[in-house]
This record gives sequence, structure tokens and C-alpha cells, in this order.
Amino acid sequence: MIADVDEVLRKMLIREIEIKGNEVDIQFDQPKREWSARLSKPTLNLFLFDIRENLRLRGSEQYFTVNRSDGTSEVRRNPVRMDLRYLMTAWVKEAEDEHLLLATALMGLLRNPFLPVDLFTERLRPQPHPCPVEVATFPPEAGPVDKFTEIWGVLDNEMRPGIIVTVTVSVDPYKPMTFTQVRSREMRFLQDSGIGKPADNKVTITKKLSKKYWVVSGALKSQKYDPSTLSLVLVEKQQPVEILEAGRYSLSGLAEGDYHLDILFNKKVIKRQKIQVPGDDYDIQV
Repeated sequence: MIADVDEVLRKMLIREIEIKGNEVDIQFDQPKREWSARLSKPTLNLFLFDIRENLRLRGSEQYFTVNRSDGTSEVRRNPVRMDLRYLMTAWVKEAEDEHLLLATALMGLLRNPFLPVDLFTERLRPQPHPCPVEVATFPPEAGPVDKFTEIWGVLDNEMRPGIIVTVTVSVDPYKPMTFTQVRSREMRFLQDSGIGKPADNKVTITKKLSKKYWVVSGALKSQKYDPSTLSLVLVEKQQPVEILEAGRYSLSGLAEGDYHLDILFNKKVIKRQKIQVPGDDYDIQV
């Protein structure tokens, strides 16, 4: 993933500053003294010095579920949003030329608030979000960028003007988990007075349980109608039923027996569906 971001940054800079005939090199090496001594032509260097999760973009929901038509659900963990921080420097003999090259690269990066999708490598194409590019900004959290001058001491080289470039990408190292969808749940009730509970807090049930009640779920499926344009009514209770994303619906508090669901379009019943509770399948084809 990091190598792919490097490649996109390389192509973007070549395009933005109109490099022709390899007159300017773009490298990603550590700008050590030995490295800079070997340079033979103008060079832009992007040194990756910091990698960390962007906690500001971490959502409160860490997992999401995808319900499939085969009766299974796939539970996935949200990808991790990672910040890649580069130190961009220009290496030219004359200071005036160095500043000109650095300024040209800065303008090119500022024109691209996100990594250009048309330059993505094959591995970057599945990115679920645009990849922001922050230029010349300092992160709010503490880190090595706070002691910017110390980077040059570690690299054993003379300090040069540099620009911090931060690229945020999504990383998904997690494998999805697949489960069979729960179509019906059984519920039974017991009235407990709470009087005379033993010291071990264990309750012995002596009263008869209530009759069984069920919670069932299914989906409206149609090639003709968008589920969001339909209405659903439980006939026996004259109760409207909420239709969720992808036509999903659920019914609760149902005793064992037969029921009927009216499917309406523009307030007109287009189909009446009989369901049996409990049952194996509550999907409705319209």
C-alpha cells in the first residue's frame, strides 16, 4: 500500500510540474549526507518519516453488516484510516533554483486536495474513501513532527527547507465473518415478584411460562418496484410495518399461527402474502 501511494505521488508531481526528459528526479530515500552527496541533477525527495492511524476519522461504529440474498450475513470491520507523512525537500546546487523547484512542487500538490483517482494503481482502486492530501500542515497530535529539526540530526545532514505532506489511505487487513441470518426468535415471559430470593441470587421458576411469542424478519424483493416506494401492513393487527434498507422488515410479538401481509404501492394493495409463524422463510417476492 505504501509503495502504491509513493507511485501515485510520483506520477502526480511529474504531471503537475511538467517534468520532461527526466530533467528532475523524484525519489523517496532517506536524505542522508551520503545520499545527497551522490546526486547529479535536481531532485525532489519525499521521505516517509511517520505512519499512524488518523483517530479523527475513526467512526463510532467499528463493524458493519451486509445481508445477502442467500440467507447469510457478512460482518466486516471498518478499514483503518492511516496517515502517511512525508518530508518533501528539493535538492539543487543553487538556493534560488532549489526554492523555485520546491515552490513549483508545492503549487502542484495544493491543486490536488485528494490523490487523483486516474493515477491509482490496481491495489489502490478499491479505496472506500477519497484519499486526502494535506500540504504544509502540522498534525494536532504529538509526534516526531513536533521536533522537526531533530530529523536532520538523526539523518546526519544539513537542515534544508521542507514541506510536510500527509496522505490518508484506508487499510483493510481484516477478514469478513459470515453468519446465517436469524429469521425468527422465540420469546417467553415470566412475572417474577422478586420476593424471597435466595442468597446466591438464583431464582427457581415455579410459575408457568407465558405462551410463546416470535420475532421474525424478511425482505421485500422486486424487479419492478423500489422497496422504498412500497408500504407494508400486518393485516391481522392493521399495523404498519417499517421497511428498512434493501427492503428488510421485521415483526415482533407474534403468537404462533398464520398471518397476512399487504404490500401497497400508492396506497393500493398489489399483493397479499400469507406467512406462517414460526417459519423458514419470510422473504416476499413482489
